[in-house]
Amino acid sequence: MRQRRFGVFFAALVIGLGWMAPPAHADILHGLSSIIGGVLQIPIQILVGTFSGPPVIGTIGGALSGTVQGVGMVLGGTMELAGDGFELAKMAAPYVLPFLF
Repeated sequence: MRQRRFGVFFAALVIGLGWMAPPAHADILHGLSSIIGGVLQIPIQILVGTFSGPPVIGTIGGALSGTVQGVGMVLGGTMELAGDGFELAKMAAPYVLPFLF
C-alpha cells in the first residue's frame, strides 16, 4: 500500500513539474514522453488491429504498424532529448567546469 502511494505521489510530482517546466527545456519532458509512448505503441497497435479488423490479419498489421510508429517516436524523442541536453549542458558548463579542474 505504501509503495502504491509513493508511485501515485511520484507520478503527480512528475506531471506537476512538467506543467511548471520552462518552455526552453520542455523538450526534455516531451522527448521522454515520446520515448515511453514509442515503446508502448506496439501493444497499443496490436490491440487496435485485433479489435478493429480480422483477428489474425489485424494482429499482424497492428504489430507492424506499432513497430514503425514506435521506432519513429523513440528516434524522435531521442533526438529531442539529445538536442535539449546539449543546450542544457552549455548553460551549466560555466558553473560546473570550475569545480572539475
